[in-house]
Amino acid sequence: MSINLIIAEKADAGRRIAYILSEKNMHQKKSKNISYIEFDDNGEKNIMVALSGHIVESDFPESFKDWIKSDLDKLIDSEIVYNIKNKKASDALQSFNDIKRVIIATDYDREGELIGVESLKFLKNYTEVKRAKFSALTNQEIKDAFKNLIDVNYGLADSARAREEIDLLWGAVLTRFFSVTSNRLWKDFISVGRVQTPTLALIVKREEEIQNFIPEKYYQISVKFNKKIDFTARYEKDIKDKSEAESIFNDINNRDGTVKSYDREEKEVYKPVPFSTTEFLREASRLGITPSNAMKVAEKLYMSGLISYPRTDNTVYQRSIPLKSIAEKFLKSDYENEAKLVINQERIIPSRGKIETTDHPPIYPVNLPQKPLNGAYKTVYDLIVRRFLATLYKNARIESSRAEIEINGHMFVATGQRILDPGWYEIYKFRKLNEIRLPELKSGESVSGREWNLEEKETEPPKRYDIASLLKMMESLNLGTKSTRHDIIQKLNDRNFATGNPVRPTPLGIGFIKSVTSIDSDIAKPDMTAKLEKEMDEIAENKKNEIDVVNESRLMLHEVLKNFRSNRDSIKETITEYSNKGEVIGKCPIDNGDISVIKYRNFEKIKCSNDECKINFNISGTPLIQLTDKKCPVCGLPLIKIIRRGQSPEIRCIDPECSYNKNTYGKCPSDGGDLIIRQSRYGKRFLGCSNYPKCTVTYPLPQKGIINSTGEVCPYCGAPLLLLINGKRRWKFCPNIKCEYNRKDKGEKAKE
Repeated sequence: MSINLIIAEKADAGRRIAYILSEKNMHQKKSKNISYIEFDDNGEKNIMVALSGHIVESDFPESFKDWIKSDLDKLIDSEIVYNIKNKKASDALQSFNDIKRVIIATDYDREGELIGVESLKFLKNYTEVKRAKFSALTNQEIKDAFKNLIDVNYGLADSARAREEIDLLWGAVLTRFFSVTSNRLWKDFISVGRVQTPTLALIVKREEEIQNFIPEKYYQISVKFNKKIDFTARYEKDIKDKSEAESIFNDINNRDGTVKSYDREEKEVYKPVPFSTTEFLREASRLGITPSNAMKVAEKLYMSGLISYPRTDNTVYQRSIPLKSIAEKFLKSDYENEAKLVINQERIIPSRGKIETTDHPPIYPVNLPQKPLNGAYKTVYDLIVRRFLATLYKNARIESSRAEIEINGHMFVATGQRILDPGWYEIYKFRKLNEIRLPELKSGESVSGREWNLEEKETEPPKRYDIASLLKMMESLNLGTKSTRHDIIQKLNDRNFATGNPVRPTPLGIGFIKSVTSIDSDIAKPDMTAKLEKEMDEIAENKKNEIDVVNESRLMLHEVLKNFRSNRDSIKETITEYSNKGEVIGKCPIDNGDISVIKYRNFEKIKCSNDECKINFNISGTPLIQLTDKKCPVCGLPLIKIIRRGQSPEIRCIDPECSYNKNTYGKCPSDGGDLIIRQSRYGKRFLGCSNYPKCTVTYPLPQKGIINSTGEVCPYCGAPLLLLINGKRRWKFCPNIKCEYNRKDKGEKAKE
């Protein structure tokens, strides 16, 4: 019997593919400590191996491990080696013999193609290589893909390898240069990336525009009229000169108006286009789900066979997708009403976006979940289902109206909007269509005025990018790909370059970009990155050679490094200056200096701008710190509010060692020391002995809720019993999670 070896990218996908092809008749086996699945199909034996990502990873030779001693020019020109990072997978692949055909069934994109091609290096004696191309893990799509196998796209794999090597070169060389130059090593190194840096430059540039913005005063004149209902008309333009505004206002004050024109027209509000990855992540971020989390959830839904492949630029449904049949699946679900709206149309005409590709369709639902979804999974699935159905439904229709009203020679404009047919808004509840009331008017008629207003206003600075608008900007500038943009934004946050949503640069982020742009370096500009992305596409299309593109990038990197080296001192000075600034949270009660919070990777420093002031403390983790107007009753220093994700806020003394912060919750059963709440390096709270490090007794604590001492001792293990208060819920428990008390009483509810 001939043997087919099927290569899947992830375990979940591998199991589902095998489950479909084997008609549920498959066997789990082990070889070289790696599990694989065996099944028969059409008289052929099939072995399914899931790789869990790349088997190898790119790196530099061992001689370049030392950041400080390595010659960066030699690093640029050095050989790139590929080390095995998943030895179990490589050993397992080498153990299979007599393979007739290898079928690559990884995700059909650059990264997936490279993972599949890499696996071929560890196989021997196979006679044929094919690729199964699919965009959803459904029965029909998987069976069709394996019946209609295609050739492997080696150009696609080469483009992925070229990007990996170029990113390694630029990231390693420039990260080492900036980290060593600014003396920020180990966990506080300065991370530089080919896409990450120009993205951060966008954020910093917007922040500078906001900080440098000079507001200008202007004046608006409005009149509230009445014809059965009240409606407002505004003077036809904003006025910059105050005396001119006052003159016009005096001319119209307490006067009625005469309608000069009234027009109405019906308009269509077009339905949204199908979801590309970028557009999906933008909409998810508006619902409070970070792009990185939204992508993780979408990938899990894809692996579960609920949605199509979530990494795509496509915004046009292929003709082969049975849109009506998919909509009919939701007739017996929570989306029954929405599905009926779509199906009962005479003709279903889907919307079309501007980008049409052939690799994967837009993101759409392919199945109903067997079990109810919860949390972010429910939200993301709901978003994708409603978007899909909305793209198949009719456009909304509105009536737009406009009136020009004259008062004593001055023209005012009133607008209205009436919903004639909500159309797709009935399905896509994440958008709203508002009505603006304007009565029907006739040219020449008089309308009575009720209120006359003259308002002084100021022009506003540009808004910070929120995650949705930043993703859109990255896409328009060709920064990154559909698969990497969300990760780039997350890295800027993780590496202390930017924070929040809307996104603000940190002092470190501002200092780094200033040090780069002060010498007019191209690494902060999107043009260079966009050029490389275009070359990646040409490699995938077999128009350019992978080695040539990588070597061209090496030459470019040499020139960039040369410019940076000639400005080493100013770079160090700028980064050091800004990284020591921190965010000002209030005034010091001791010397009236500024109290700032300086963020590092795993802790935050809170200090006064006066270096001689004793307020200079480290806070474990990276919480949000707010200065209160109260003083510590023990030492007199300010009290601060500590806010950690997933925990109740707590008030603490600014001095971490102050006894005010060391409320005792009972005695340690080991040595009689005081048990106090401590924070791990990652900000997680736990109960620990005051005699640490001599005593290492610790107990994990719930992260949410208020912890109080009961004064009682556990009869089983001797640890103090604690009371957890979380909203209206009160729960008495032993902090020793393995204690019989918790198993026996199941956390007996405490009586007030």
